[in-house]
Amino acid sequence: MRARSVLTEASRNLATGTTRAALFGLALAVLAGGLAIADARSVMDLRRRAGDFVASGATVQVLVARNTTDAASCEGLSRVTGVRAAGALREADPVVLRAMSANPIPAFAVTPGLVRLLGGDPGARAGAWLPEELARTLRVTAGSTLATTAGTLTVAGTYAHPDDGRDGRLAYAVLLPRLPQGIFDECWVDTRPVSPSAKRTMYAAVKVDGESTEPVNMEQLNAGMGLEFDGAAQFSARATRHALPACAVAGFVLGFAAVRRRRLELAGALHIGMPARAIMTMTLAETAAWALAAFALAAFALVAVVVTGTPVDGRQIYLIDVRGPAAAAVAALAGAACAALTIRERQLFRYFKDRN
Repeated sequence: MRARSVLTEASRNLATGTTRAALFGLALAVLAGGLAIADARSVMDLRRRAGDFVASGATVQVLVARNTTDAASCEGLSRVTGVRAAGALREADPVVLRAMSANPIPAFAVTPGLVRLLGGDPGARAGAWLPEELARTLRVTAGSTLATTAGTLTVAGTYAHPDDGRDGRLAYAVLLPRLPQGIFDECWVDTRPVSPSAKRTMYAAVKVDGESTEPVNMEQLNAGMGLEFDGAAQFSARATRHALPACAVAGFVLGFAAVRRRRLELAGALHIGMPARAIMTMTLAETAAWALAAFALAAFALVAVVVTGTPVDGRQIYLIDVRGPAAAAVAALAGAACAALTIRERQLFRYFKDRN
């Protein structure tokens, strides 16, 4: 039997509704698309929680070693793998504004790395850094100047430091950039991911001094979000991690059922002389039609959810989860092939008796 004749027969079966292509295609699209979307939402939620953890400052570790923190060594930690930024901090004389002489503003001397850790650009311009809330109160922006009892102070920029559980000292303070040299009180390090080895590395910023009696402590800038966020472990343990194999199983079952329900018809075709190879080709062509349509529907729905659900990493999330509908379509073909192989001409009479 020629391939063209087989494909013509397949298209006729699709057009007349013999294959129930619309029903099986819609079922596969709903199942595979639903599973893929559920997993995509799970991954997007994981991505959001990871972003919240980082934004809260929970990845920042603070090594408190008063009068023994070496600024150069602390800044050097930024070159360690997994460290995004590192900088030193120490208390400085308060800044007294001429317009607010009765209310001096706490000040801290910081190295450029700490400005970078807070989201600023230490090379943008010379001057002091203010928290956004204080800058709004004083009605100043980057480039503005403030009259102080010690002279004119230029505002280099502002940084975000919300009241969300993090160390509140910098929420109302002036940061005065200094060269990374000399002794400071603290070393702030932003490590991703937070790990015991990264914390141990931070102790390299402590200058050994046999005469110092100050304790050395390690603190988390914001412990409100938990000690750590193991994104890789949570990704591997997410409830929807089996969406891909579930899609494949759904596709196989639907593909098998779509062909198996026509066993009487196909056994009859074998009985009148239609080659088994032709029947296999026909059923695969019919199954491919509704399986590919289901894949297209599921993939489109997944795109809509991912694009509207996350501003970043959408492409990566889509590529992770579109594999589910793709696997379902391939599995549907495998299920159809297996079902076709189980149909025998000699069982025609039994199929006839078992018909509904």
